[in-house]
Amino acid sequence: MSSMRKLGRAAAIGIAASMVLQAPVFAGETEYPIQNMTETEKSADVEDILSGMSLDEKISQMIIPAIRSWDGNKVTDLNEARQLKEALNRHQYGGIILFGDNVTGTGQVVRLVSDLQENNLENEDVSTHIPYLTPVDQEGGIVSRLTTGTRMTGSMAIGATGTYAAQNARLTGEIIGEEMKAVGFNVDFAPDIDVNSNPANPVIGTRSFSDDPDTVSALSAAYAEGLAENNIVATYKHFPGHGDTGTDSHIGTATVEKTYDELQECDLIPFKAAIDNGADMIMTAHITLPLVDDEVTFGDGKTTGYYPATMSKKLITDILRGDLGFDGVVVADALEMDAIRTAKLVPGEEGSVEYGVGIAEKVINAGVDILLIPTDLMNKEAAAYYDDYISGISELVEDGTIPGERIDESVTRILELKEKYGILDPEEVVTDQDEAVRNAEKIVGSDEHHAVEMEIARQAVTMLKNDDDVLPLSDSLSDIVILGRMSGEENTINYAVDNLRADGWIGRDTDITVDYYYQSNDDGSYTFHYSDETKEAVKKAGTVIMLSCTYGSSVLDKGAAQYEAISTVIEDTHAAGGKFVLLSDNLPYDAARYQDADAIILAYMASGLTMDPAKPEAEGADRMAYNANVIAALETIFGGNKCTGTLPVNVPAVEEKEDGTAVYTDSLLYERGFGLE
Repeated sequence: MSSMRKLGRAAAIGIAASMVLQAPVFAGETEYPIQNMTETEKSADVEDILSGMSLDEKISQMIIPAIRSWDGNKVTDLNEARQLKEALNRHQYGGIILFGDNVTGTGQVVRLVSDLQENNLENEDVSTHIPYLTPVDQEGGIVSRLTTGTRMTGSMAIGATGTYAAQNARLTGEIIGEEMKAVGFNVDFAPDIDVNSNPANPVIGTRSFSDDPDTVSALSAAYAEGLAENNIVATYKHFPGHGDTGTDSHIGTATVEKTYDELQECDLIPFKAAIDNGADMIMTAHITLPLVDDEVTFGDGKTTGYYPATMSKKLITDILRGDLGFDGVVVADALEMDAIRTAKLVPGEEGSVEYGVGIAEKVINAGVDILLIPTDLMNKEAAAYYDDYISGISELVEDGTIPGERIDESVTRILELKEKYGILDPEEVVTDQDEAVRNAEKIVGSDEHHAVEMEIARQAVTMLKNDDDVLPLSDSLSDIVILGRMSGEENTINYAVDNLRADGWIGRDTDITVDYYYQSNDDGSYTFHYSDETKEAVKKAGTVIMLSCTYGSSVLDKGAAQYEAISTVIEDTHAAGGKFVLLSDNLPYDAARYQDADAIILAYMASGLTMDPAKPEAEGADRMAYNANVIAALETIFGGNKCTGTLPVNVPAVEEKEDGTAVYTDSLLYERGFGLE
């Protein structure tokens, strides 16, 4: 097999162990690198800075914009967007968040982050230079912005590693933190500590460690400790818990019908644990809780309802700060999301400064400290929007609608956070770019990091079904078909097959056909792609392996192309006397939908399958953030890896109603902790 496989389980764990600096397993015991200052010293430094800041500077410090593009061009080189440089220096923002559009390679992102900090320090019209927070959503798994880094397995896969889960969470945080630090980021918008108790959740899913709140608490603490080893600020999200929603708040308003007592019994447990363990930053959720919150009147003056948690004083000030005792930095989830932007919550037209300022007033008065992405800073019009936006908030402070004490309170928290992590001193963020690039290229996506990633992926592979011991497949089989979901996934599949064949797990005479079944059309729809050649190969095959990708409730839709494809191929395989293996590569709930499969293997992540895992031949070329989970699952199917993973969530049974629709039931088909060896 590959050099990673030849390393072996014991050797890979040895590498993993060498990366852990004899630190405790759970959070709260880690000594942060700069926590030796006394509170008096910290307060004196921050108070001195705060006293000299203008109101514009204070409000700007509470804002983190995104810079995905400028005038339609992706921002990957700040020197090619000089108008953006000028726009950034019109206000002293608290930070800048980057996304995938800003990242093309390791060296490139090092220079971009460094240029952003240096440009900020060149602003001559400020009372004092305050470096940026540079956050990024680098959870690992399906949420990874560093496309040339080590993707890692994702949180649910970590939860599937059982007795090794705490160690693996710590290692994941450590590797992600080391790679973030190497390129210049200082804040990770992770870990996700939502309890994925709703199988139909469309936005959390495998981003969650488990549907058990105590497991989520323990593993998120270990993950955060790994980040802390590299002086990266951990951000626990999404308060008060996005795990039991059926709507994606990026595109609509999600509602949780739980009482406060019910929240305390599940969703709030990880947040309370994080706070007790010294959490510095928590991100809000744009979800409504009508059984907990107070009813309000929306922007039209007539409609009544409930504000998202981000705008709720009861949830942020009374519960998060009061009941749970959190006094760190609260950052709003992106205010550009539709649950805020299009919901007509306050007066003003969508996209107007009036509407944005109205939202800001509610968010700040709720007790939130950082306004994340009020709008994308993407052109001169957006820069002018921010001028008016900050001016509008200033007017509300001056007339008392927003108390000046609230602004000072938030800015103090932000400055103290920066001081704690060594971000407040301008000299700490200035780098020798050439040296930083050389260092980052040794660290980001390194062989050592990928070896640990593969080991965790192998430990996570879970088997739920294995009728007639169809797995592992014999190397004497003559014909096998492997169907990826989308075109391009053959990159990962063929990589795994080539290594398995080289190491003897697949026989030399075994003919393997690789294809895909989910066709993307120009109109945005998807259809079943099933060529005559592939259909004939399925009929001839002794075994068919098919990847299934489930997000939210998609597996319940009988009209979906994926359901049609998998059902058809199972039927064709069995009609020809073959065996069918379902490789669930994302949420494990599809195991309940395809019980006709002869074997079911879980991998817990669908992202990155189109990236080629083979190391580039070119000197200095970046290695992509590929998908180790599916490689490990294919190894397991062919006998190259022992299956030890266990379910981190319960998998409910699926039943069809009289009208033909399918629903999850209260009956459990597979319980948390189940897994065949």
